[in-house]
Amino acid sequence: MNVSPKQLARLFVESVEGASQKHLEEAATELITWLHARGELKKLKDVVRSIDQIWKEKHGLSTLTIETAHPLTKTMKDALTKLAAGAEVREVIDPSLIGGAKLRIDERIIDGSLKGALEQLTVSLSK
Repeated sequence: MNVSPKQLARLFVESVEGASQKHLEEAATELITWLHARGELKKLKDVVRSIDQIWKEKHGLSTLTIETAHPLTKTMKDALTKLAAGAEVREVIDPSLIGGAKLRIDERIIDGSLKGALEQLTVSLSK
């Protein structure tokens, strides 16, 4: 029986839902071993991509990165974590942004930084 990477990913996500770290590691090892035994290890990359996609479909965004010129306050961090429940929240300090923030939600970028606004103004004026 031929199983697609997306089918494998969906089964994997469903089987590890709410599982402990140990169970998650065991399930990943079993999946890799099973693919290897079937001579289908080349599918692993597509399975991993599909796991990410299925996770997003099921739970929303997976990674939220916020870049700011200065560190966020604890209140701001807590609000972001609550807003992006289930997602990994990363904070990046980039003094070159001057002010504002740059938000990356998975692959989408929202640039509300002063640096970004100045760059857009430069492009507009150079036309």
